[in-house]
Amino acid sequence: MNIVFLTSSTFAQQENKGTTISAMMDHSHLPIAVPSDAEEMSLSLSLARDAMSGYNLTLHTQRYILAAPPSDANMSELMSASIDSKSGYLVGHAHLYVNGEKIQRIYGAEVHLPQTLFKQGTNSISVTLNNHGHMYWTIEGKKVVATLYIDSSNTSKLVKHKFESFPSI
Repeated sequence: MNIVFLTSSTFAQQENKGTTISAMMDHSHLPIAVPSDAEEMSLSLSLARDAMSGYNLTLHTQRYILAAPPSDANMSELMSASIDSKSGYLVGHAHLYVNGEKIQRIYGAEVHLPQTLFKQGTNSISVTLNNHGHMYWTIEGKKVVATLYIDSSNTSKLVKHKFESFPSI
């Protein structure tokens, strides 16, 4: 059995008896504590129906900088805390989940969610804040996460319930 780790894309490939099994190394289920020398961030979500179709999600963050990872960063830098020297805020991105399934990374405050992501009735939209190694941020052992529960069939009230571990609004 050969295992090859490609750190630039964190792709692992395993060969066993002529069969190739490929899997992405997923660090998004590992926690990383906000360092004591960094400001603690907060996260809230808001959602509006799009004029054409689907929804528009807005991430409201405080004391956190959403950004794409630097293209020249090595794995050690990606897996650690990146703190903006001017503001003292952590720099990273977010992960979007719909009904528990990871959909994509988010590098900015606004994202369009196509209608095809949703089933009829109740759906959940969750966002976590992550370092560039995809580890989710924690404050005092609690994940920084916000979740909206929506009813896609309700035309008068879209958001049924929301949860925010560290709300910003």
